[in-house]
Amino acid sequence: MLGGAATVGSGAYLWQKGEPTAKLPNTLERAEEKDKEDRPDRPDLAMEREVALTMDLATGTVPRERLIAAHAYTQRLLNERGARLPVGSLGQTSWTERGPNNVAGRIRAMVVDPTDATGNTLWAGAAGGGLWKTTNATATSPTWTTVDNFFATLAVTAISFDPRNPNVMYFGTGEGFFNADAVRGLGVWKSTDHGVTWTQLPSTATGTTFNYVTKLQVHPVTGDVYVGTRLGLQRSTNGGTSWTNVLGAGNGAIDSRVADFEIGADNALYTAIGLFTQDGIYRSTTGNAGDWTKLTGPGLPATGYRRIELACAPSDANRVYAIYEGTNSQVLGLYRSNDGGANWTSMGLPGGVASALASSQAWYDLAAAVAPTNPDQLYVAGLDIFRTLAANTDPVVWQKVSVWSAVPGSPNFVHADHHVIAFASQDGNLAYFGNDGGVFVSSNAVSAGVAPIFSQRNNGLNVTQYYAVAVHPTNVNYFLAGAQDNGTQKYTTAGINTTTTVTGGDGAFCFIDEDQPQYQFSSYIYAQYRRSINGGVSFSSFNFSSTLGSFINPTDYDSRTNTMYAGYGSGQLMRWPDATTASAVNSITLTAGAGVVTHVAVSPNRDGRVFVGTNTGRVIRIENPTDPTPTMTDIRLGAGSVSCVAVEDGNDNHLLVTYSNYGAVSVWETTNGGTTWRSVEGNLPDMPVRWAMFDPENNQRALLATEMGIWATDNLTAPVTTWFPASLGMANVRVDMLRMRKSDKQIAAATHGRGLFTSDVFTPTAAKSGIAISDKLLDGVYPNPFGQELNVTFQKPMAGEVTFTLVDMQGRKVMNTVRRVAGKQISVPAPGGLAAGVYLLTVRAGNETAVRRVLHR
Repeated sequence: MLGGAATVGSGAYLWQKGEPTAKLPNTLERAEEKDKEDRPDRPDLAMEREVALTMDLATGTVPRERLIAAHAYTQRLLNERGARLPVGSLGQTSWTERGPNNVAGRIRAMVVDPTDATGNTLWAGAAGGGLWKTTNATATSPTWTTVDNFFATLAVTAISFDPRNPNVMYFGTGEGFFNADAVRGLGVWKSTDHGVTWTQLPSTATGTTFNYVTKLQVHPVTGDVYVGTRLGLQRSTNGGTSWTNVLGAGNGAIDSRVADFEIGADNALYTAIGLFTQDGIYRSTTGNAGDWTKLTGPGLPATGYRRIELACAPSDANRVYAIYEGTNSQVLGLYRSNDGGANWTSMGLPGGVASALASSQAWYDLAAAVAPTNPDQLYVAGLDIFRTLAANTDPVVWQKVSVWSAVPGSPNFVHADHHVIAFASQDGNLAYFGNDGGVFVSSNAVSAGVAPIFSQRNNGLNVTQYYAVAVHPTNVNYFLAGAQDNGTQKYTTAGINTTTTVTGGDGAFCFIDEDQPQYQFSSYIYAQYRRSINGGVSFSSFNFSSTLGSFINPTDYDSRTNTMYAGYGSGQLMRWPDATTASAVNSITLTAGAGVVTHVAVSPNRDGRVFVGTNTGRVIRIENPTDPTPTMTDIRLGAGSVSCVAVEDGNDNHLLVTYSNYGAVSVWETTNGGTTWRSVEGNLPDMPVRWAMFDPENNQRALLATEMGIWATDNLTAPVTTWFPASLGMANVRVDMLRMRKSDKQIAAATHGRGLFTSDVFTPTAAKSGIAISDKLLDGVYPNPFGQELNVTFQKPMAGEVTFTLVDMQGRKVMNTVRRVAGKQISVPAPGGLAAGVYLLTVRAGNETAVRRVLHR
């Protein structure tokens, strides 16, 4: 066990306190990447960045478990204050979901609903976006629904039905594979009505045992529930009321970190233990403590391995497969047993080399599954997907069936970094693949003689993880947004719609020139930028450095001088003069001891002024940054990583500075340009704060983008600033950035787990019913307060299906109904038993969406 501060610069850093360090590559070159394609994900470097920005400065760790307390506090504030906030309070800010409906994010768990013989009903768990369900998964445009917005804060990592009673379901939470961006879980949740309602099992709500769930399975005969955790294999014989550790360190095993758990066709139990540690595979027929046998071969490696991924053949109790990760994070080997694990045979490496299957990420992305009725039909996946239809032959012939760098939409394109495979038909041809790009499907997965054809099934699976967003100065439906794993997405239509990927790889900061919007910019990792001179139709690459700057490089753009500023080397700020036409950059040396740039903000008020925040807590004001020798002044000396410098429109002396570290005082205000500062953190829980924005019409009001959604205050001048959750319609998802269009003051929020949202909270409203000027769908909603029904009137006659959704102040969906409308008005009955209080009504008709705040009496 290692402790102490992280050393990000060397590539070694602490994942979490008491957990292993990992040596990460510092170069961009990898096997399968030498073609210089923009790689659609570097989880190791994304995690390194996240550690650097959020670690507690006192401990050197990322204590994400504090979000549990923050979540509870958020819910308490909503319960206590939500309905009593005054009209017009920023705490009543509502948000409209914008999608995309065709781009997803990391899927850690999937299960095919056993009650649907067609295999069309699929449940999926998103690493940052909660639990989702579709009943038409094979459709070109499936309909995904989030089970409950309350789960949007959870990392759903394992899902299982009780084979004896499909109305009983469980899911586990918390990514347990030591990725630093993992959200600590909230234990295990159970449903007894086929997933309609869920309850957290109290037995998993306290302590640390169930903080990170790697696998969950229900025994088909006994109904015993097995949960793989970092603290051993836990079993419940009473439906989750109580638990017993049946396998772990000092209890039949060397280590306790469960990497995988599988049940064979004869109900034998197999557990793989070891994550960044070496242990092995254990087998039991009873699951009892003390009744496990370690499988050591012959044929299995004796040393040099860590994580193990297992797969059992559903049609052959003796057939078991294992993938071993080597200590270099590549695949050490694949092994087959024909006798229930007693003896093993090496199957050879897919692609012929250790890096082909999972590159150097076998600790993070690794999956295997056997077709339901043929034990020789095996799929394995990591970076890409390989299959063999003759796994019992030697040597095994592997076929690479997916290519992450292929053109999206191609028959062999599947997003990189796989975590789960689920067969959905008895013949094995229908199979789903969950990865960092969402859900993909093949309907000819095991067809001999032809390559499987893949297609994405992400329509409506809105779990996109954005880092940044840019708003078009005049087109209210045009946005650019940079996404983890999924490039930079371009929005062009109203409502929740499809986006197009304008540039690939990991998408980062993006900009649209406010005076000449034909000039647009996106960015890849480090100091690598993309420029469009034709309004976003096409982009050219400007790769200034693949090592300087940060992985997601803090950047800002000055539309007045067409100059871009960004992080570069330590103590350096990159300057790209005439960025709309030029192709060369230079650098500015910052004040001594500045450190690494973590935020850049161009002054909206004064030409030739830029504010820079750094990882040493400093805020530096730069005058005349385009000059050969700019003037620099340290206006704040703090501690931690500066995540935002918000400047009041019209007043450069009024600033809000935020910090993203746990344990730090996270929000500071100055009204005199930095001469003096006061903390305005007030009652905020301990969580990363990532962005700040002043109300453009009232400089005493502000919004914050945080790890737990949007927060707001109506009075920065109070002796103790009071903040309250302001995420109506969004739930408590991490938000990385806020941007406002100057023309209509619409705000766009880039969430890291639920896509893009917009709000008209700052938009001037018409006198009639408080309808936002930009709202062209609704004419009114009455009565308000309402009783048994709501009357909804439209601004123009409607013909077709309209969706009506009610969400309570905790973000929980209490009504979701589709009704056919013919005309300009419809009455929508309120759900039975609806509690009195404030709700958010969302009305969706075609590509148009409107939101109203309503009160139930």
